[in-house]
Amino acid sequence: MDRREFLRRSVAAVGAAALGLKGVSVGGSRTKAKAKPPNIIFIMSDDQGWGDLSLNWPETNVRLPQLEKIGRNGIRFAEFHTEPLCGPSRACVFTGQYSMENGMWRGPSSAKPGENNYRGIKRDVVMLPQLLHSAGYATGIFGKWHLGEHEGERPNDRGFDEFYGFLKGSHTYKLTPSTPTFFHNRQQYCENAHSTDYITDKSLDFVRTQVRHNKSFFCYVSYNAVHGPLWREERQVPSAPKEWLDRVAARAIDFPRRDYVAILEHMDWNIGRLMKLLEELKIEQETLVVFMSDNGALTMTGESAGKARYPGNNEPYRGGKGTVYQG
Repeated sequence: MDRREFLRRSVAAVGAAALGLKGVSVGGSRTKAKAKPPNIIFIMSDDQGWGDLSLNWPETNVRLPQLEKIGRNGIRFAEFHTEPLCGPSRACVFTGQYSMENGMWRGPSSAKPGENNYRGIKRDVVMLPQLLHSAGYATGIFGKWHLGEHEGERPNDRGFDEFYGFLKGSHTYKLTPSTPTFFHNRQQYCENAHSTDYITDKSLDFVRTQVRHNKSFFCYVSYNAVHGPLWREERQVPSAPKEWLDRVAARAIDFPRRDYVAILEHMDWNIGRLMKLLEELKIEQETLVVFMSDNGALTMTGESAGKARYPGNNEPYRGGKGTVYQG
C-alpha cells in the first residue's frame, strides 16, 4: 500500500471512529470487520514560522531533518490556513468550526460562563477527543492546552484520559517539581526537565502503554516550542538547552536568532524520538502522524501583533502572528 492510499484509508477510518462506527473497514466497496482503527499522533508546534522549514523556504538557517523527512514521505497541505492566534486556531482544529462559531474567537478569558467578556468553547460543542474517546480510543494530551481553565473546560473534561502539561498560553521551558502550573490530570505535578524533553517523554510513555494493551490511541503532542520566553535584548536569558545553543553558535548564528533556532532544532530531535518509537514498536504502518504549527511566527519586521520581539521567519509571506496576512 502506498502512502497516499494509507492516508486515505486512515483518515476515513478515523472519521468513522469519530462518528462512533467501531470496527469499520474502508478498504473495499463493502463494509467488513476490522480489528481496530489507526493510531493518531498529532504534533503541534507553537508560533513556528512558515519560512523556518526548508520545505517551505529553502533559505532558512534552521535544520529540521525529522520534519523534513515527514514532509517528504507524507502529504503536505500547503494551502492549509490557521487562525492568527494560539487559542482560536486550536479551537478550530478540535471543533471543526470557525472560531466565531465555537466561542473561542480569542484566547480563553478569566471571565466565567455567563459573565460579560467570557470566551471559551461552547459547552454544547463536542470536541474531537470526546468523539474519539467515545469510539474507544485512548486519548492523551502532553503539553499546552490553552482552551480553558474553568471547571468543564480542562483536558480531562473534554475527552482526554491523560494530561501532562499546562493550561495557559505560554510557559517557561525549565521545569522543576515545584513548578505550580504544570499538571498531571487535575493535580499539580512536574519533574526536573526541559519542557520539550518532558512533553516528549510523557508522550512516549503513553504510546508504549497503549501498544502494550493493544488499544488504538490519540496522542496530542502540544509543544510550547517555539513560543516565548526566548532571548531578547531586554531579557538576555536563553530558553534552549546549552548543547543545542552551542550547535547553533557553531554555525555563526547569533542572538536573538540563536535561541529561536536552537529551540526548534531541539524540538525536531524530540519528534525524531517519537518516530523512532513507532518503528521500534512496529506500528508505523498503523499510525497516522500529523504535524502543524498553530500560527505563524512573531517577527522583527514590525508587522506582528504588539512589540516585535522574536526573530521568526514567515518568508515568503508578509506579516506574522496576530495579523491576517499570509504569514
